[in-house]
Amino acid sequence: MKLLLLSGGSGKRLWPLSNDSRSKQFLKVLKNKENEYESMVQRVWAQLKSLHLSDDTYIATGKTQVDMIQNQLGTEVKMIVEPERRDTFPAIALACAFLNSVEKVNSDEIVAVVPVDPNMQEGIFYYVKKLERMLKETGANIALVGVVPAYPSEKSAYIIPAPFDKNKICARVSRFTKEPTQEEAQIFINQGALWNCGVFAFRMRYILSLLKKKGFSNKYENLLEQYSNLPKNSFDYEVVEKESKITVLKYSGEGKDFDDASGCKPLVANN
Repeated sequence: MKLLLLSGGSGKRLWPLSNDSRSKQFLKVLKNKENEYESMVQRVWAQLKSLHLSDDTYIATGKTQVDMIQNQLGTEVKMIVEPERRDTFPAIALACAFLNSVEKVNSDEIVAVVPVDPNMQEGIFYYVKKLERMLKETGANIALVGVVPAYPSEKSAYIIPAPFDKNKICARVSRFTKEPTQEEAQIFINQGALWNCGVFAFRMRYILSLLKKKGFSNKYENLLEQYSNLPKNSFDYEVVEKESKITVLKYSGEGKDFDDASGCKPLVANN
């Protein structure tokens, strides 16, 4: 399995702390076990290294973030650089073409995608490992990790699964919804809804085939030339929400994405 970390956004909702030149995932606002401040990208990378996953991990990013990533993680980190910022569908499509064409990774390889900027417990990466088995056992085209909600959030995206079998931790996905009212969110939670934390996996050939169906090349050099013509949409919108063969794995640990400054205030270092 190959892991793809997405590091393209600027996180402007944390302005003025984060902006185009200083993205939220690089702000050193989290304390590590040594009581030292570290960034979100440093924390996620440390978690991957502790689980021996970093050697199979690539970071999909934009040109403006290359220096910052190398400064915080080292120059040996493997990156796939977008020629221009578009959205997560183009970034993931380009990464798959790179892995297959340049790195010569077999198209049957499982690719797991993780946003680089969540503050999630290390345990979620154990669940990422389980996604490979889920894809093989269920025959699904996409497998998601869904977080058991801690409260009825109005800002979160929700995965509405079919009823879970008591003997299983995964279920077929029924539908998706996002940013409900607090009352609607509570109803969804009562029905077993999960937070969509942006962690999912698929077989590489699934995306390579999808590119061909959409009229694009799945060869890296050719796709680079076509990049500005790729749909400027999220992977969720362009792929996930249109796929019927999709399953979700329930994760009961913490998950919090700091899209909102209120979630970051207790962690910001005093200057």
